[in-house]
Amino acid sequence: MRALYEDLIGPFERALMPLRVDGAHELDPQAKVWKWEEKLLVGTFDLWLCEDRDSPPPHSWTVLSVGLWTEPQLFDEEPAATIGHFGFTPHHPLLFLPRPPGPSTFTARVESGAFPMKGKSRTKGADAIGTAHQWTANDPSVLAERVARDLKVLIPHLPRQ
Repeated sequence: MRALYEDLIGPFERALMPLRVDGAHELDPQAKVWKWEEKLLVGTFDLWLCEDRDSPPPHSWTVLSVGLWTEPQLFDEEPAATIGHFGFTPHHPLLFLPRPPGPSTFTARVESGAFPMKGKSRTKGADAIGTAHQWTANDPSVLAERVARDLKVLIPHLPRQ
């Protein structure tokens, strides 16, 4: 998966690895792959950025996910609906193997704090706050630069390099 999506993963690692703090810099990026159909795999690529200092202890991580833009209708059709069993929701960045023929729209989503679980209408804690921000672009290098710039504003304790 990494080799097939190096044009997406590489720019994000170069742009964001220097920004990671709170022990996130000691964590490797995480890629997961699940078998979806006979000859199709679906995966995710996540990069831990920092602790969410606004969440009540124990703090949660602020995590960036990158992948291809997924349309909401993808999750309404079988066998695509089975992706929902893994907790994916519409517009969640996903990587597909084999890679769909281009052109592609790439997306990055940063998420922290508590989000309701699929099928739930509320988070567990009364003081739990979840935050998310998402970007899309057709050029992964442009996307990585924009995300890095915006994250320095959204998360003030990230390094200003």
